[in-house]
Amino acid sequence: MTVNVTERPPLPDAWRWARLGEACRVFTGGPAPQGQQYFAADGPFFFRVRDLGNHRRTMDLSESQDKLSPVALKDAKLVPVRAGAVLFPKSGAAIATNNRALLTADGYIVSHLMALEPKAQITSEWIYHLLCRVNMMDYADNTGYPSLKKSVVERIEIPLPPLEEQRRIVARLDERMAVAERARLAADRIAEAANALKISLLREILP
Repeated sequence: MTVNVTERPPLPDAWRWARLGEACRVFTGGPAPQGQQYFAADGPFFFRVRDLGNHRRTMDLSESQDKLSPVALKDAKLVPVRAGAVLFPKSGAAIATNNRALLTADGYIVSHLMALEPKAQITSEWIYHLLCRVNMMDYADNTGYPSLKKSVVERIEIPLPPLEEQRRIVARLDERMAVAERARLAADRIAEAANALKISLLREILP
């Protein structure tokens, strides 16, 4: 069975459809070590679902709440992940959040996360932007406790332009996102100023 993100429309010249498993290495993390001895203040990053939840969607996940100790690196069954991989939840209600993160630091990932590590024909940024358009709940196999199978994710089909086209489109998307973020911050500042004015007026009016 082939799993599609959407109905397959015609693609521009030089583009093609590719399965995620063809364009990326798809893998899941390992069980979280249990015990204080497995964590330290200054060890390698150990990325969990909550680290994605802290940002919801980010192209710069560069640190985690938990860090691993030398004991964990020696004894625990850890799964390494490199900067450039794209992470998303693979089990439980967290799948429905559709949180996404592009890693900008190496580390290790928990078993409740799935990672896509790009191969030569695709950029991390292109994967990230595509996955932000995919509702992974559409591919979960259990409504009681949703879970994503690696084999299903590998068969999801994505549009794949040449590398230079990927970079050009991503640059345009980043520009638009920057404009939207500036507008959001300006709106927040206006709302804060209006709230401050309201409080000031109330202080003048009320005894």
